[in-house]
Formats: sequence, C-alpha cells, structure tokens
Amino acid sequence: MNEKERSKRLLIIGIVGCLLYVIGDFLFAATGREQTTESVGFMVRIAYLEMGTWRMVASILCGFVGTMLYYMGFHRMYGLLKLHVKEARDQKLVKLFRIAYVTGTVAWAYVHAMFMTVALIFKYVYQSYGDIKNAADIANRVFYANAAPMVIAYLLCDVLLAVIMIVMVWKRIIPLKSTGARILATLCNPMALPGIVGNLLSLLPWPINQLDHGT
Repeated sequence: MNEKERSKRLLIIGIVGCLLYVIGDFLFAATGREQTTESVGFMVRIAYLEMGTWRMVASILCGFVGTMLYYMGFHRMYGLLKLHVKEARDQKLVKLFRIAYVTGTVAWAYVHAMFMTVALIFKYVYQSYGDIKNAADIANRVFYANAAPMVIAYLLCDVLLAVIMIVMVWKRIIPLKSTGARILATLCNPMALPGIVGNLLSLLPWPINQLDHGT
C-alpha cells in the first residue's frame, strides 16, 4: 500500500470514528414520540428511566471505539498538514490543531463516559429506592463534581478545534477545491454542526428532530 492510499484509509477511519460519536450520542439522548423530555436538575432526564440499559452500553462502546478511530484519523491529518505547511505562521495553527485533537481524544471519551455514568446512576438509584428526586440529586451531584474538567475539555477541544479548523479552511491551509466545499467544511466542526444544523433539526417534527442528538 502506497502512502497516499494509507493516508486516505486512515482519514476514512477517522470519519468512521466521528460517525460512531454521532451514533453514541443518538443512543444516549433520542426519545420516543410519547416520551417526556423533562429534566430534573441540569443533567438528568426522566426519559433515562425508560431507556433500555443496552442503549447506554452500546453508546459507551460507540464512544470508546470512536475515540480510537478519531485519533487515528486526526493524527494522520496532522501528519499531512505538518508535511505540507511551510510558513511559520501557519505552522503555529498546525501545532494548535494538534493540541486540540489530542485533547479531544481524551476529553470526548471522558465527557461521554461521564454523561453515561450520570444517566446510569440515576436509573439504578431509582430502581433500587423508587425516589426520583433523590436519584436525580445524587446523579446531578456526580455531574457537578466533574463539571470543571468537562468545561476545560469543552474549551480546549470543541471551541479551540472548531476555531482552528475554520481558520485553516478559509486560509486554504486545508486545500479544498471550491467555496462550496469550504462552506461545508466550516459547518462540519464541533461548534457549528450542533449549533446550527442541530438546532435547525430540533425544530422539525418527530422523528427527524431526534437527529439533533447526533450532531
């Protein structure tokens, strides 16, 4: 296998990893037509009580495998950028890109696992004691105890990665052939996709509005 084919394969693997993140988020958050979307506190949704545990286990597996594939793809993208970007000013962006995706490898696995842990704590405490208020309180307290590293991870990974990707696209450091491709690439980042596409999808009827949970 030549270097070009190897690079293409690794980049596709990275795309698959990101799609597994989408599937994992959908399994974690999507609700049925008749299910309530009511929350108790900041993180706990009543619908978790009706979700099968298999969905949460599958979501965790998607996050775990997706993280490994995500790293493989983004690490190869970093290698290609490092090889082809020559200007010192642009090389700084490439270094920041590396910081963002390496942080993302750790952060996305941690954040997703924490969300799932909070949901499972709520579900199991309620099943054991039958008290929604106390079950939600315990689960929310676990979430709040982890809030600081999750916010830091969000800033370093989602925000930083999104900004760097947008700058590199429009400075043509990432070589795309058309303005349409650059607009599409601008939307395909951790901030724009959920912020724009996700919110637009949420306005549509069920079940299309559930796709918001996968953006």
